Amino acid sequence: MRLLALLLALAAAPAGAAEGPLLGPQFRWSEMPVLQRVVRDVVAIPANAPRWSAGDWAQLALWSGAVGALMVPLDDPPDARLDRWMREELDPRLPTVWNDWMQPLLWGGLAVGSLGSWWWAASTGNDHVAQGCSLMGEALAVSQVYHLTLKLALGRDGPSDGDGTADIKGPANAIRVYPAGTPSGHAATLFSLTTAGLAYFRPPAWFQALGYGVTGGLVAFHVIDHRHFLSDSVWGAAMGFYVAQWVVKNRASPLPGDAGRAERAPGGGHVVVVPLAFPGGAGLALVGRG
Repeated sequence: MRLLALLLALAAAPAGAAEGPLLGPQFRWSEMPVLQRVVRDVVAIPANAPRWSAGDWAQLALWSGAVGALMVPLDDPPDARLDRWMREELDPRLPTVWNDWMQPLLWGGLAVGSLGSWWWAASTGNDHVAQGCSLMGEALAVSQVYHLTLKLALGRDGPSDGDGTADIKGPANAIRVYPAGTPSGHAATLFSLTTAGLAYFRPPAWFQALGYGVTGGLVAFHVIDHRHFLSDSVWGAAMGFYVAQWVVKNRASPLPGDAGRAERAPGGGHVVVVPLAFPGGAGLALVGRG
């Protein structure tokens, strides 16, 4: 009931307000703990949809179209057919990347590196790094809330479930097939962390391209290794990417020596991720802008 009341109050907010619902300095890193920000982010992102630009809606349509093209028709969608083709053509030629030892190594390394950097920055008073790590964790948490909500609601079979045709069966099936299902939590995790880190710290464009290339490669092999269908991973990647962009833009605080970081557009060359359509499928592409 409290959530419903909050949503109704947000809907009634004046359209001409200077800040959108749950936006403003009081909701940024320097003024609010990370867990409180996460709770507000989950509501604020959809609540501010009426303020999206035409470009924002166009990007949503582009991503939704790419995912929809891979999931429809529901009885035997293109991404299920793609998975069968990969089993026949790629499995004999490629190694299994997402194996039993790779996953604990990857997630353990990310956890130790991220949390260790966060602890070091907080204990030494390095606000620049501490804020970056906090925003990365925030983007990850918000992405997981959305990912788990959608995955539970849909209950879509993974490549190794049922007859391999990606049937959508509802919440009970979501629990049975987890971590399979749509959207991909692995893709959402990797892209939320990568995008938040790159959007906040703003390394050179070549480093951003490298970061997105490695992340995209890991997600691609998650599909090739039959952990997810392609649409699952495209959906999860898009979710992680855009949630992280939103978090850095709306929750970062200006710091001494870096005035305006939270408000100004990224300077210099940078890289964005866009959906790429091709005959019989879809994927992700990097676009560099100077």
